Amino acid sequence: MKKLNLSLDKNKKYVVACSFGPDSMALLDAALKENLDVVVAHVNYRKRDASEMEQKSLEKFCNAHQIKLCILDLINQVPSGNFQDWARKKRYEFFKTVVEKENAFAVLVAHQQDDVIETYLMQKNRGNIVKNYGISRENELFGMKIIRPLLDYTKQELKDYDVENNVPFSIDVSNLTDHYTRNKIRHSIVEQMSKKERAAILQEISNISKEKFSVFNKLTKEEFLNLSYESLIKNLDYFMQKVSEHSDVSEKFVAEIKQAFRTKTNLRYKITPSVWLELDYGEVFIVNGAKIRDYKFTFERKGNNNFIDIDFSMGAEDRGIVNLPQEILIKNCDKNDSVIIRDYNSKINRLFIDWKMPLFLREMWPGIYDEKERLIYVPRYRKNFKDEHKSIFKIDTEYFLRF
Repeated sequence: MKKLNLSLDKNKKYVVACSFGPDSMALLDAALKENLDVVVAHVNYRKRDASEMEQKSLEKFCNAHQIKLCILDLINQVPSGNFQDWARKKRYEFFKTVVEKENAFAVLVAHQQDDVIETYLMQKNRGNIVKNYGISRENELFGMKIIRPLLDYTKQELKDYDVENNVPFSIDVSNLTDHYTRNKIRHSIVEQMSKKERAAILQEISNISKEKFSVFNKLTKEEFLNLSYESLIKNLDYFMQKVSEHSDVSEKFVAEIKQAFRTKTNLRYKITPSVWLELDYGEVFIVNGAKIRDYKFTFERKGNNNFIDIDFSMGAEDRGIVNLPQEILIKNCDKNDSVIIRDYNSKINRLFIDWKMPLFLREMWPGIYDEKERLIYVPRYRKNFKDEHKSIFKIDTEYFLRF
């Protein structure tokens, strides 16, 4: 096989994820032959003896072809939890930084046909319910576009391409063992398949993938309680994929959540560190918990970030603030703080309850503080709130529902 067809836009810039394995090196070489504008991203996990050699070999290849190479060296970093999950998250977080720095359109990943079949068989064996069976040609992770242009090629075809085109590569010897479930499936099933058997299972994946699926991240409580297990799991899987996290959610666990939600007004379940199911006053949300954090910044009467947009440059008397400091401090409201509203000293926590504010908003709701960090103003929350003040204090309450 002398040529690979990537079918990519030559006017775009791409980050090529490259391990120096045969698949990713075939992808990189094909991208160069198609004159694509590429930057290479490599992660050295320091887990194998060959990792240093692979990095140096990739550096040599990139230098010879005058390609920019970005490296994440995880030396002295101790994995937390499952290594594969930890490594995947580290990898895609790194790719995200490279995409942003290089202003790239997408990340190219060298998954191929064998990976598609292996993943599907693992999903099937575990009884997984997921939005996408096998591996998607395109999807989004951490807010970046991921493209897999080699899904029509087998692993052997990519190796043959490398050999015929004198493309250097290294074989990960851990893939030759059966220590991992994926390796067992690869060696005992996928590599033994005939062309007819491959075609049949790929058709099976295609048929399942065509089944209709509607994405949601907000439902009424009643709709959630009547939601099928399969529909909920597919949605949770959709959002977990976006933040590169995974958790097996059993039917029993979903039943427990529904039972708890029946009798509560506000309740939160963390499915993964970033994907939360939350009940708030008659509505159930799938929340991006990764966006909920402490913040503090100052500006002179005007400023914005992804969550809020403020402009008090024309004054703030229409909001009941007569003595607005020249320099304004904005930070999360402390629930134990108090603020004067119509001559009453009102506790923030009590206000949040009275306003029926969702839990995820309470943790991020902004307040204006003076130079001594005394709370002088907190914007009112109402569902479907229309701000009729002349001064601007816009809060994007949907911010935490975007993945």
